[in-house]
Amino acid sequence: MLGVSYYEVLLFLHIGAAAIWLGAATFFFVLFQRAKQARDPVLAERLGAHVEWLAKRFFVPTSLAVLVLGILLTIEGPWSFDQLWILLGLVGIATTFVLGVGVIEPTTKRMHAAIDAHGPEHPQVARYGRRLDALGVVDLALLASIVWVMVVKPSTDELGTLV
Repeated sequence: MLGVSYYEVLLFLHIGAAAIWLGAATFFFVLFQRAKQARDPVLAERLGAHVEWLAKRFFVPTSLAVLVLGILLTIEGPWSFDQLWILLGLVGIATTFVLGVGVIEPTTKRMHAAIDAHGPEHPQVARYGRRLDALGVVDLALLASIVWVMVVKPSTDELGTLV
């Protein structure tokens, strides 16, 4: 029988949830960009319509799982909450959560309202689309940065690594 510890189970679930979160966010972003490059506004609109559904049922629960499992790992493992890499991870997760719920979701709703009012080709819709593209890049970069910090585990002594 394998001697798997509670910590190892938490670590597996934490890494798995982080991989799913980053992978799904990347996949959805790439798929949405592909629809736009194909100049298929109907497909882009239909994909965008699934953002709210995905956020509530997938991205938010997965991000919360990463957070809770990370906290449990810190409590259970040889770590402490005053370590820089853990603080950066917590700040990163909080930032991406606020970005998603506080900025991306409302912008998506405004874009859908503009589509309903003016159609998918309206300049206002394009402005919202560009803003969502930029926010998506920022969010993905933030997610990748969180994963990087978790892998490298920089300390305050490693300023070069942080930069």
